[in-house]
Amino acid sequence: MYEAYFNNKFTNLLVFYIYLLVFLLLSPFLFVWELVSYVGSCFRCKENMSGKVVLITGASSGLGELMAYEYAKHGAYLAIISTQKPESRLQQVALRARELGSPDVLFMFADVSKVDECRMFVDDTVQHFGRCG
Repeated sequence: MYEAYFNNKFTNLLVFYIYLLVFLLLSPFLFVWELVSYVGSCFRCKENMSGKVVLITGASSGLGELMAYEYAKHGAYLAIISTQKPESRLQQVALRARELGSPDVLFMFADVSKVDECRMFVDDTVQHFGRCG
């Protein structure tokens, strides 16, 4: 019964070219959709940060500040470090992180290029929170 439809060369070519056209038109959109979905999944926080301690250096501005806000939204305890400068906004970042949901924020001024100060702020973080990580 269906042999007449499948033996017709014109119908076979028509179906093939329509399929090819649809595939070529839709594949870039599907590729972009998959790419956007994959990149978006890379930035979603999959780990439960609630109750964990996160130590962030350079937290008074830029990426460090944004990381502090993101971890605060997920309920992490924060230890934020920045250099002591007149334009340092570390205290404002700590207040904003508390507003966003961080249970406790410890902020310190230190220079990460000095080993003694690095040891100091890690020890202070462990002493304040009882752990680091």
